[in-house]
Amino acid sequence: MKPTTNRATCFWLLSTLLSGACASPAAPPPAASPPLNANLAPTPRPDPEAFRVNPPKPGEHPAVQFPTPAVKTLKNGVTLMVLPKRAAVTTLSVVVREGAGSLPVGKSGLAALTARMLTEGTQLHSSLALAEASESLGSTLDADAGRDQSNVEISTLTADVARGLELLAEVVFKPAFREADFTRVKGEWLDGLRAERQEPSRLASLAALRSLLGPSVGAPVSGSIPDVEKLTVADLKAFHQRSYVPANLAVIAVGDVTLAELEPNVERLFGRAPNNAPVKAAEVALPEPPSKLRLLIVDRKDSVQSSIFAAQSFPKRSDAGFEAREIMSSLVGGLFTSRLNSNLREKHAYTYGVHGQALATRNWGAFYVATEVKAETTADSLFELLNELDRARDPKRGAPINEQETNRARADLMHSLGARLEHTSSLADAMATLFAEQLPHDYYSKYPALIGALPASQVSAEAARLTPSRMTVVIVGDRAQIEPSLKQRGYLLEAADPRLLE
Repeated sequence: MKPTTNRATCFWLLSTLLSGACASPAAPPPAASPPLNANLAPTPRPDPEAFRVNPPKPGEHPAVQFPTPAVKTLKNGVTLMVLPKRAAVTTLSVVVREGAGSLPVGKSGLAALTARMLTEGTQLHSSLALAEASESLGSTLDADAGRDQSNVEISTLTADVARGLELLAEVVFKPAFREADFTRVKGEWLDGLRAERQEPSRLASLAALRSLLGPSVGAPVSGSIPDVEKLTVADLKAFHQRSYVPANLAVIAVGDVTLAELEPNVERLFGRAPNNAPVKAAEVALPEPPSKLRLLIVDRKDSVQSSIFAAQSFPKRSDAGFEAREIMSSLVGGLFTSRLNSNLREKHAYTYGVHGQALATRNWGAFYVATEVKAETTADSLFELLNELDRARDPKRGAPINEQETNRARADLMHSLGARLEHTSSLADAMATLFAEQLPHDYYSKYPALIGALPASQVSAEAARLTPSRMTVVIVGDRAQIEPSLKQRGYLLEAADPRLLE
């Protein structure tokens, strides 16, 4: 007979196998751990973030080794400045010690427009042919003008330096100034001037500097619209003839070249120009500074922001204390951690940023502060701006300039100088400043030591020149919206003369 299996028995066997009942006998439960001593504190673990409690001490600033150029004056008065630097590209620049600060009344924009027209054709090349000649060197001709200088520049491979010098000499000494090219460039120039006058911050700076310095000296380098409209080819030729002369001119080369290598070519191309004496324009007297705070308004209906530009007279470039003023303006308004930015942006959130700077040209200087704020905070922003300048000016206000912030400003200036070492074009710009401002050739080599030796007391002495109670302030914004709160603060508005905006 076949054995039979009870169905219940099968289910029992299956459940027993699945539950592990057929495994080895269960182990006895673990013995209970002895009770912890309640009075025994656990051993503390070291905090892996403890190093964040104390900020690390800054190390010594690496010394900035800024090179000194080799300089030679040619027989006709042209200055040759060469700064050797290992680089594949050499920057060549011709700098003229005349700019917007050398113009007669009613000729604003003339220096900048003359520089621009130098790249629009020569007596040997049309505008298109000149562009092709520079492109054949893998480069472009750049021309510009500032307050104290004008320059033309090209960067080429070192193997093409000779061709680059030939092109620069042709551009500088043989410009064409063709009437058709001038008409086209002048039209484009005027379009640019009109376009930039749609920008509130630009309007504020135009009106403030013209009000402070006068309509001629305070005119922008690019010129006023009425002045540029009247300029002619004859004006450009006259400015070029009296300004682009050897005694005013420097040839600058920065790259893998030496003075000995370049001198023969520079002598051949630039040293034969007639040594005509430069003709200086008559100096224009500056207006007397205001005796009290002057507040001008440029009304822009429905503007949600106000552009503020505050300015005052300051020493010119050659006046003693220039480097201390650089440090002062950096810590007051140049750095992100500056006093003005810390107040208006970080503390009160009135603005995304505010900038203050000491300007210094050959003929005049100015200190300015510029910012854009929410319209409803215009009065409070102006109050804090002027108050912060007064605190920097007067140590008795409880915030004397200290060594810590002075050190920050020094470090920033030295790092900015070091950044110029990266590109040949930046070094060429520095050499141009040496020539235009007639500074010692080793000025930048000694600059780190110079500003490093300035004590906070000397920086504070320059801050004492600030006169917030007698500044010229221009606000571009909605007058109907901002005037009531300004009056509550005691500020009286006057409409800006429209001629300040031309």
